[in-house]
Formats: sequence, structure tokens, C-alpha cells
Amino acid sequence: MNRTVSRRRFNQGLMSTGIASIATTLPAFSHSGWAKNWLSPEVDNQELWLSAQGRDKSSYSLGWINPQAESSSQQLSNFRGHGLCQNPIQPEQVVMFSRRPGTHGIRLNTTSGEIDGHFHSIEDHYMQGHGCYSADGKWLYCTESSISSGEGKITVRDAKSLEQVNEFNSYGIGPHEVKLMPDGFTLVVANGGLLTHPASGRKILNLETMQASLTYIDSRDGELLSEHFLSSPKASIRHLDVAKDGTVAIALQVQREAMSSNELIPLAAIHKPNHTTTSQPLELLHAPEALMVKLNDYMGSVVIHNETRLAAFTSPKGDLAMFWHLDDLSLQGYHAFHDVCGLTISQDNKYFVLSNSAGKIRQIDARTLKINKLKSLHFPEKSWDNHLLSISNSRT
Repeated sequence: MNRTVSRRRFNQGLMSTGIASIATTLPAFSHSGWAKNWLSPEVDNQELWLSAQGRDKSSYSLGWINPQAESSSQQLSNFRGHGLCQNPIQPEQVVMFSRRPGTHGIRLNTTSGEIDGHFHSIEDHYMQGHGCYSADGKWLYCTESSISSGEGKITVRDAKSLEQVNEFNSYGIGPHEVKLMPDGFTLVVANGGLLTHPASGRKILNLETMQASLTYIDSRDGELLSEHFLSSPKASIRHLDVAKDGTVAIALQVQREAMSSNELIPLAAIHKPNHTTTSQPLELLHAPEALMVKLNDYMGSVVIHNETRLAAFTSPKGDLAMFWHLDDLSLQGYHAFHDVCGLTISQDNKYFVLSNSAGKIRQIDARTLKINKLKSLHFPEKSWDNHLLSISNSRT
């Protein structure tokens, strides 16, 4: 079955559903575009949006935006970054992890604009692109893989020195994103199920036998609390966000080349964990066929807005951001935006913030799901990568 749809047919299909579009060796580090006044000293509790960015090795960097000043800065990394996380106790510290199958990470002090730490995988390991801090800010958990065995690992680093001090299994292959649950000690891990090897780059070596899983792990001892699987073995669990009540929103990617049918598989799901049973299902989030076709088997990021209970997902291959309600699982709307992937929540909780590879930023009202065009920004010299992080670097 041909899954290509024309723009006219796509719009007609959506109109019939009643869902309306709401708009369309260790690397060296150096300054690039940084100025001492990028933060305004007279403004307390300033907001920053951070993202890996760059089009090639000469421009790969950790970039950030000051939305109040409508300005941007960056620090060159000399490797392509991917995910980022903020230390909850020392909020001026933000870490960026290299994209799979990289081996490096850096830490930015957002107050000074300086790189103040760097780290790399130990021998026989490579990074999978994401990590998170412990609730007390003392430990940094990183998704990695063993080169020799292919097993997924969660490595534990001292947050101050960035040295690895421990590791435990992710209980799957290809762990990608990891988040800390509201209880302060459980980690939820997206095991993508995709076996790769640095010698072959990003080539997937186990398409026939891949099996993604969502695992919950006790960070204190590495014990597996529960694991959960999708009904479709060719859907890879890639990205996560966690609501305050523990609901997990999950972004999926389908390995179409490994499938013998043209079956459309939903690319968004939620999970409400109950560690006393392993039968708690992952609930798929559905959309009209015209939208599902356009997503092209790929969701790239997810974020939850706790006040509205909306989960936003982005598809750069489909040029769409989509919004589902966590409780009734209904699709609330979508927004067309070329190559959109970066996704976060503004610090005032009013907006979903979206970024793309053309350096553009859009803000979508979290309650009306309408774009605020007056808040759109464009940094043509930037190419924002897959993920966007909103922080305030002031200690409370």
C-alpha cells in the first residue's frame, strides 16, 4: 500500500476527523559568539533554552538562547551533541551527551558561559545520547552500551568530578533516554532494542531480533523493578518524559525496513507504572491515518506539561508537533513546523517551546495550542539539534 499522501489529500483527511491544524582523544573547547553580557545581571531567575547545535564538526557546539534578550551564544564541543540535563541542586550546571555512538560529554556553567568539565566513556563503552541527575545532584546517570557484549548499561558518575564510579544493566539493548521518577530513586529507561557497534556507525545489526522495552530500575542498587514491552516488536522506544504523578510519555520510532507489512503503528504511548505487576500495559496514543502516515514512522522528542496534562511529541520527518491528553488519551491538536524536533516547556509554564534545524524557535500556548507569533525567534546561523532544555540558572 502506498503511504504517500498529497498536501491536499492530507488536509482533506484531517478535516473529516474534526481535528484542526493549529498552525502550520578529548576534544578541545573554545568560545564562539560568547559575550560577557549574555546574562543581564539586573534580572534575577533568568530563563535559558539550551540545545546541541551545528551542521558539521567545525560548528558542533552546545548552544543556548536568552529569550528575554532574544540573543544566542555557544561553546564549541567538536562533537555532535544530543541530550542535555540540569543538576537540580546546582542549576547553573548543564551536561550535554554525545550522539550515539559517541564517547564524550561536557558540562557547561551557565552563569559564566564556560565549559567547566568534560568526560568520556570507559574502554569498551560508548554513549547512547542521554542522562539524568540523581535527586540530590550527587550522581549523573548515563545511558551507554558495552561494545563487546552489546548489553545496555547505566553508568554512574560522580557529579562533581564526572568520573565513572559504578554501572548496572539497563536490562535491554540500546538504552536511549533515562529519566528519574518522582519517588527520587527509580530510573525509567527507554531500551530502544537496537544493537549497534562503533565500527559500523549507526547501522542497526539486529533488525530481525530487536526487542524494545521500558524498564524501571532502582538507582540505589541497580535492581530491576519491572519491564514492559510493546506488541509490535519493530517499534523502538526512544524518548521519555515523566509527569509529576509518575505517568510516563513515550516517543517511538518504527524500523519499517524490518517489517513485511505496511501496517501503521502508533508512535506515541503512555505508561502508568505499577511495580507490583509486570502486566501493566503501555497504552498507545492514536491519531487519524492521514497524520500517522505523515509522521513517517518517527517521533523525535516528547515533553509533558503538568498543569494541562498535555504531552507534546515532535516528528522532524513529518514536520509536525502533536498534542495528546494524558488522561483520556485524546489527540488535542497538531502544529506544522518544518523539521521540528526540539521541545521543552517555558519556565513560566505558559508555552510549549519548539525548535528546528533552521535555527527557528516557536512558542505554542499550552492551553489554547495556538502559536504566539510575536514570540517566534530565528537564529539563521544556528542549526538546533534534536533536543531542547529550558532552565532557570538561579538557585532557589
